[in-house]
Amino acid sequence: MMHGKKTSVRTADRPHTRSRRAAALAGGILIVLLILFAAGYALGDPISLAWARHHAVEYADEQWPGNNFTAVSAWYDTGYSYWVRVQSMTSQDTSFTVILSWGVVRSTTYEEDVTNLNNTRVRIIAAAKQDMTTALNNAGMNPDWLDVQPGKSWEGTPEDWGLTLDMPYDPGNLPPLTASFYLVYTDRLPTEADANALLKNAKAAFDAAGLDLAYYRVDLIYSGGKKYENDINLGPLTAAEVDALP
Repeated sequence: MMHGKKTSVRTADRPHTRSRRAAALAGGILIVLLILFAAGYALGDPISLAWARHHAVEYADEQWPGNNFTAVSAWYDTGYSYWVRVQSMTSQDTSFTVILSWGVVRSTTYEEDVTNLNNTRVRIIAAAKQDMTTALNNAGMNPDWLDVQPGKSWEGTPEDWGLTLDMPYDPGNLPPLTASFYLVYTDRLPTEADANALLKNAKAAFDAAGLDLAYYRVDLIYSGGKKYENDINLGPLTAAEVDALP
């Protein structure tokens, strides 16, 4: 009995199998890359974040040399866009945000924050407000709200207010600032005499603490009436006008 030689019919198919496996592997890698790209596009990634911080500092050092900038914070916007806050190591008020998209610097807030002295204004006002709050508390006063504004109700420019970049905070020589208060009355209608007394007492507390405020204003609000119907509003008044109040 004769037996024929067996042959495999699958031998010719092996190159096609390898091709299909390679294509499947390439497709899988492509899918993973697309997922990573989509995740980075929506949420950012450590590599692009590190590059954004580095490039923001590099750009700031090139544009404004001598400041020795460092990146103090960074946050992500969609589409591989980062907002990096840089701070000068030689100037406390030279801090601004660098906005980058796809690794390219698009804009900065240098003009607003540094040139227009916004950082200086915020720093001086924050320090003055803290000292004013302490002075009022030491005098047994606690208005419902206290605010500090530059100039006379935000009128003028930073230069008009006497602000300069990196100026030291000196409680005894403040730039023109307005102290604004409001107090809510729940049991009775406020009167102008109440407003006068609050302003005079506040100024006395500030004077005792060595705080020289240029202007004062106060709003007394009655919570039981219609909005603004029984409010008492005084100011802005100069320090001399507060002293002259009855």
